[in-house]
Amino acid sequence: MDSLINQQLGQFRIVERIGVGGMAMVYKAYQPTLDRHVAIKILPASQSQDPVFVKRFVQEARSVAKLAHPNIVQIHDFGTDPNNNVTYIVMEYVDGGTLKDRLNGPMLATEAVDFIIQAAEGLDCAHRNGIIHRDVKPANMLLRKGNHLLLSDFGIAKILEESTSLTRVGTGIGTPQYMAPEQGMGQPVDRRSDIYSLGIVLFHCLCGSVPFAAENPLTVTVKHINEPLPVGRLTSAGVPDPLIQVLLKMSAKQAGDRYQSAEEVVAALTSALSAANLSMPRAYRAGISPASQFGEGNRGPSGQLQGRGAPTPAVSSSLLQSSHPGYPGYPQQGMSQAGGIACFRCGSLNPTTRRFCTSCGDELANSRASKDTYTINGRPILARMTVKTGLLDGRSYRFHQDVSTVGRTNGNDLILADQSVSRRHARLWFTDGYWYLENLSSSNGTLVNNVRIFQSVVLNDGDVINFGDEVVVFNIVYGP
Repeated sequence: MDSLINQQLGQFRIVERIGVGGMAMVYKAYQPTLDRHVAIKILPASQSQDPVFVKRFVQEARSVAKLAHPNIVQIHDFGTDPNNNVTYIVMEYVDGGTLKDRLNGPMLATEAVDFIIQAAEGLDCAHRNGIIHRDVKPANMLLRKGNHLLLSDFGIAKILEESTSLTRVGTGIGTPQYMAPEQGMGQPVDRRSDIYSLGIVLFHCLCGSVPFAAENPLTVTVKHINEPLPVGRLTSAGVPDPLIQVLLKMSAKQAGDRYQSAEEVVAALTSALSAANLSMPRAYRAGISPASQFGEGNRGPSGQLQGRGAPTPAVSSSLLQSSHPGYPGYPQQGMSQAGGIACFRCGSLNPTTRRFCTSCGDELANSRASKDTYTINGRPILARMTVKTGLLDGRSYRFHQDVSTVGRTNGNDLILADQSVSRRHARLWFTDGYWYLENLSSSNGTLVNNVRIFQSVVLNDGDVINFGDEVVVFNIVYGP
């Protein structure tokens, strides 16, 4: 496959090989049209001539490419190249290595839980869109700076498994060290199989090694089926008991005894940290509550909003004349004024002795500004939400290129106190030049321009958003 270096795959020029796995090779490539580097995963050459494989590959790749989530690697393109006899997937290039690279020994419990929560949130998005990963492991968890985790390789195991008819014990496609018992036995898998694998990854993070090891994959698979989790290793590593109990449920031998959704895993891990008197790994997760407190939400068909214009990654010059925070004439965050320090989020002035804004609770040190790496003419693209109803009518709030949550309770980045807003209602984030919004199974739903959303959508400047009965206008703005 090294013969591909300096070759063209469509509009992509192969630069170097950066990874080799059991199911594919990964190359770094350059896309001149957008002046960026991408990662290209080359699937086995033996499959490229199989029309059944190619058909399944296209179907699965299209499904996975629709996933838009801050903890899932974005797929840019996919296809086959008859000249080089390869089938490939083009993904965003992440240069921070993998979680596998980071696992040189046991991690602190808070650091391990941070990674697992991020992975669980990515899995939850995939599961709600009908996609099972099938190969959850540290090597498929990419890391950006700041320990931001992204799941990769969704659907690849399924494509290869359906093309091989492997059904004997220990022969399912995946990684035996992390594989759920039912998957190792060749039985059908579902979201709970991914949850089992995620539990084994958590064990690896906490103890520095996997729970079951042997000289051959079959023996490892049999151990997953029959042997209990070695809890003594967790205890010896100083893992708090509440966290051990969550891990035991994640990795239960029977799927029915595990958590039934990744969202439940996130809630359980959060509660376990609290019970163990450990701090939450990230400030934006402080508002997560047990799953039983969330509204179930009204389910509907997945799909992007229809009839909307093209996304707008940049802003018009007229927006720069706004008098809202971050624009000429308004005190900038961190600048000492006669009345104190201006808050980045809401613009309120605070005493210099305060660490958090007295109006909106945002951190006055503004550490999340480090996330603002996407700029135009040297100025970061930010989001602004202006509330049009309720007690906050007329107030505007800005958001960095980080993950932000909207909800009714403390711990969210935008708190809307109306009872129609769920405790953890929606999530906003920025990637590849676009702002995305996702509903979080809220009771009364999230609407964009009067259309209820059921999966992540790209926001345009001027969109009107309903969080329950609360109305907010979204704008894309420049930072200072």
